[in-house]
Amino acid sequence: MKLSPFFGTMLILLLASLHTIAAIPTLTKSAVPNWIRASQQKPVPPNLEDISEGYYFERIEYQVNLATQTRFFKNIKVLTENAGAENAGQIHLSFNPQYQTLVLHELYLLREGERIDRLKIGKFELMPYETELSRSIYNGSYAAYLLLEDLRKDDKIILSYSVKGANPVFAGKFFDTFYLQGFEPVGQVLVNYVVPKDRKLQFKGFLGAPAAQQQDLGSAISYYWDVTDESKADYEPNTPFWYATRQRVECSEFSKWSDVGKWASDVNPIPTLQSSGKLSRFADQLWQKSTGDSMTYAQLAADFVQNDIRYMGIEVGEYSHRANSPEKVFAQRYGDCKDKSVLLAALLKHKGILSELILAHSTEDYGRENYLPAPSAFNHMVLYFRIDGRGQYIDPTITNQGGPFRDRYFPFYGKVLPATAGAKLRDTEKIVAGNTRIEERFYLNKDGAATVDVVTIYTGPNADNIRSYFKQNAKNQIEKSYLNYYQKLYKQASKRAALTYEDDLANNIFRVREFYTVKQLTERDPSSNRLAVSAYATNLSSSIPEALESRLSPIALQYPLTLEHDVYLINPDDVDVPPMQENSFIDRESYYFGKNIKTDNDTLKISFRLGFHDSYVKANQVANYISDFGQKNEYFSAAVFLDDDGFITGSNTHDSTNYWSIFAFVGLLALFAVVAFRYYNSTAASSLIWLYEEPRHDSIGGWLALLAIGLFFSPIRVFFTAMLPFAFNAQVWSNLTAGNNGLPAFYMPVFLLEFAANTFIIFLSGYCCYLLMKKRDIFPQTVFFLMLFQLAAVVFDAIAANVLFNGQAEFQADPTEIVRSIIFAAIWTSYIFKSTRVKGTFVLKYGETLRPVNFHHDAPWDNETVAQETEIEKAEDQGKE
Repeated sequence: MKLSPFFGTMLILLLASLHTIAAIPTLTKSAVPNWIRASQQKPVPPNLEDISEGYYFERIEYQVNLATQTRFFKNIKVLTENAGAENAGQIHLSFNPQYQTLVLHELYLLREGERIDRLKIGKFELMPYETELSRSIYNGSYAAYLLLEDLRKDDKIILSYSVKGANPVFAGKFFDTFYLQGFEPVGQVLVNYVVPKDRKLQFKGFLGAPAAQQQDLGSAISYYWDVTDESKADYEPNTPFWYATRQRVECSEFSKWSDVGKWASDVNPIPTLQSSGKLSRFADQLWQKSTGDSMTYAQLAADFVQNDIRYMGIEVGEYSHRANSPEKVFAQRYGDCKDKSVLLAALLKHKGILSELILAHSTEDYGRENYLPAPSAFNHMVLYFRIDGRGQYIDPTITNQGGPFRDRYFPFYGKVLPATAGAKLRDTEKIVAGNTRIEERFYLNKDGAATVDVVTIYTGPNADNIRSYFKQNAKNQIEKSYLNYYQKLYKQASKRAALTYEDDLANNIFRVREFYTVKQLTERDPSSNRLAVSAYATNLSSSIPEALESRLSPIALQYPLTLEHDVYLINPDDVDVPPMQENSFIDRESYYFGKNIKTDNDTLKISFRLGFHDSYVKANQVANYISDFGQKNEYFSAAVFLDDDGFITGSNTHDSTNYWSIFAFVGLLALFAVVAFRYYNSTAASSLIWLYEEPRHDSIGGWLALLAIGLFFSPIRVFFTAMLPFAFNAQVWSNLTAGNNGLPAFYMPVFLLEFAANTFIIFLSGYCCYLLMKKRDIFPQTVFFLMLFQLAAVVFDAIAANVLFNGQAEFQADPTEIVRSIIFAAIWTSYIFKSTRVKGTFVLKYGETLRPVNFHHDAPWDNETVAQETEIEKAEDQGKE
């Protein structure tokens, strides 16, 4: 902790004590009030396996009497373990002495049936209990502390007390919220509201909370819940604040939202500045500086309130919701959200600019319309003003905002409520603004070292935030934290030059530049023992909340968020990096992310992207989220392998030949030839395609000539388009074996399968040419199989590319190639089955030679049939079949 903020806080507390010097808190003791409802049920013992603190609540009571402004509390704790005494034995009862008094009723132990009284007021310590100091808010709360002595396993601690009084700022209207469930099991919960009959209190339950039971008490009605369900709510981290995770009950005397708006306007009207005061003169100076332009004046006033009035609230008593006068805030130069908003509204009003105070909630951006109307639905105040017919929201608590005033960022607060009579809930806009872009350039050295240059560019609200960070922290500390980040990733990283930054306030762009040296960037990959360089985008992966597969609730996201992280790995000596490419991108309803790898001369660029469209992931989309980010650390990182000489793998093998793949190609051709000529070549033709019993043609003519040409050029085309540039390329094999390019795990077996398939197509095409020249009877069935195999190979390639690369366009098969293959196979297989030339040409069995053509040999041909066949064959010879 820094000394100056610490002493500053102490000074503020000292000054704030002046507000409460007349309200010295005291404790009193009395019997349990006679209006308290007694439970008619017995608590249900919980499952001790669910107890995590060494104790549980056997009973929790909360009862409210609206007429006497009294809240009664009672709880019974049961120690299941001796260790439970550490937590259960600490008692602290909070109240606000500005308008409340604390009355103790009971404090005793039950031990083996014996009652042991522990209620001694003198042993309680009273001290300030500030629950909002982390937000720079002092509210004047106190707490009575007591540490119980001599607690043992199985003891029961019974405590009851009342807090009397209500904050006068609410003008006697009551509203409240109480939870019927906890994250630990409770044996019984009793909630009771005693409401005078002349007052109307609305109730609403959430997450299946039961409706209230009622009892007529004569002058009042008792609305109560007496619940003995020991079930507990399951806690899931990173759940949106607005999402109901436990059964709760709300009640309110505000019948509609317009009542809340009227209350807010009555408590905080926009005042008129004192005509001769210092603030009025200051406003006139701003007006002169703006040369009478309303928009310029509004910007000057907003800049002053945002940046020169520091955020600090003394919210004692009714000032929890009532703003201090603008003159007071101007003089003391500090205030909370309502102080700053009322001050800005008063400055605008002084020059005739219309504005409205707006009630908002800083952490709950959804679900406001489901709440009962009440001031507790909001915890923040902002401003809406209108100039020249155009309205604009502004949050006076945000500091150091840059860029054009009309484009100044305003957070998404969901539904808000104007502090005016007749107000209705209105929506605020989700503005996708701001971006953080990191560019890391690693200049690789042959010895494994690297120099690193980093530039981070912040825009929009991201620039606002980093600007405030730099103004509120020492540059040396910032520089040290930045260096620590890289030293965690690369142990031998050191600062090469001082950090620098540039603030373009007019365009709201903030740039930070860092310079490092890493003595040993490369590491040995344990699985392959090869040199590798790792690139990380931890700022992206750390922005993704964790979630278990069993999760049922929505996931809260940091909205708005747009992150870009580009890593440039630059080869030594300007040596080109071989072509590599990967592009994956997924866009969901509430988020998107992507990864891209490509090369540019001597540079390998790895780009990571992450952004959120909304502030949460819906419950029905959690399964996609878990699937997408189950391996987020692996996705937002990359390992690039290097050759032993320090270059990115493949840099020295680009356009060179892999001779092992050539040996494998030749070996496969030889294997296919041996198998074909030993086991298939001597077989007889099957009945798949019916052939004539004797040859009817002694030459290859008609459409057969085209088929022969196609079979001749087919292996040549496959060799030059698939084998030579890919299968025989040393760089391709280097990437496959090294793991660069982010290739999927199953790409290697698929690549090997396609290598074998293309080799087989080359062999089979050549073999079909051989059978065609020999006019073998097995040629038609063999070429038919070749057509089907080629078609299957094209379809397989298309499916594999889609599965392995998630539909990335650059890896997809050409649709025209698939269509061409289908048409080609359909035409030629149909021809093979129907052509009489095919039937009369390929009739020679294994070992036979060509015999003279004889139309009448062993076949009862008549003159008409012979004539028909002759005409058909002539048509084929003329290419008109």
